[in-house]
Amino acid sequence: MDKNSDFFAKGLTTEEKDLYDRQFRLEGWSQKLIKDSRVLLLGIGGLGCETAKNLAMLGVGHLDLVDLDTIEFSNLNRQILFAGAKMGEPKAIAAARKLKDINSNIIIKAYHTSLERLDPSVYRAADVIVGGLDSMNARLNLNTQSVRFRKTLVDGGVSGYNGHVYTIFPYENACYECYPIAEVETDDMAACTVVGVPRKRIHCVFKGNLAFIEKFDKDPNPKDINDINFIQKYANNLVKEHNFLPEYSKGDIVKIIDRHDPGIITINAVISALQSHETVKILHWNNNQKGVGKPIKSYVVFNGITMKFYHIEKPRNPQCSQCGKKVRRVTIKLRSHS
Repeated sequence: MDKNSDFFAKGLTTEEKDLYDRQFRLEGWSQKLIKDSRVLLLGIGGLGCETAKNLAMLGVGHLDLVDLDTIEFSNLNRQILFAGAKMGEPKAIAAARKLKDINSNIIIKAYHTSLERLDPSVYRAADVIVGGLDSMNARLNLNTQSVRFRKTLVDGGVSGYNGHVYTIFPYENACYECYPIAEVETDDMAACTVVGVPRKRIHCVFKGNLAFIEKFDKDPNPKDINDINFIQKYANNLVKEHNFLPEYSKGDIVKIIDRHDPGIITINAVISALQSHETVKILHWNNNQKGVGKPIKSYVVFNGITMKFYHIEKPRNPQCSQCGKKVRRVTIKLRSHS
């Protein structure tokens, strides 16, 4: 047992002391600090499930889980918290229930809602925010909240055999708006891109997708050949009409409308472990406990094929539209009239 261990600290039950016995033996570790911490996790998918499981088993005292998505069958080989849950059940609610079974000593709250509709008080209450989101638009939204509330954001992402972890310390290192990523044309099937004459080749597919929804009053199923045939025929008619050749194959159509990155649980496990460990380092560091190590401010990329890690330094941009020197934030309190 480390001589500075808080094994005998008030507020830890006998059960908790037995449960976290090996952690008490870690140099610089404070289980009481971990128990008194609150972490907000947004995105309870492949990464979020693993990270939430890790933090619950570490004994983080309060976890807030946020996800608007529901469980589908393809989640089950990567998202352990949904084992035994019903298809279509909200992910956040199912995950909270499973985590409570894993560790009944902690508080877990579930929010089946979007980032935009999440009560600001949940952001304010967090000691650290952890992101496991699957789109750049969602990351930019979360980045805004991180900067707005000056909350450290431990973001992670995976795609195929690769993954990344990047911790944003507002006003210290670069946020995601400091160096905006060029717009990817397949990122969103926004309504404005499919009105009128298609301006790009990919708009032909967007219009085919919209035509399918309007005709059948449902989203196309990427695994249904009839749905794909409908969109392919519609899109290729436009491709020929507006000279956007070559025509689209069925595989092309599936890749565009089924916007899911390839994923495997082993890469999820690597990235979520890094996110989880950085989170507990930050919790210690922010409370002036340095023994667990200094948090990393670089953008960390993992290549699962070569098993190599790459660190990219991202200095803050003084002209950033979100955290730049000229940005001024104003808080307006509205008074209710009853």
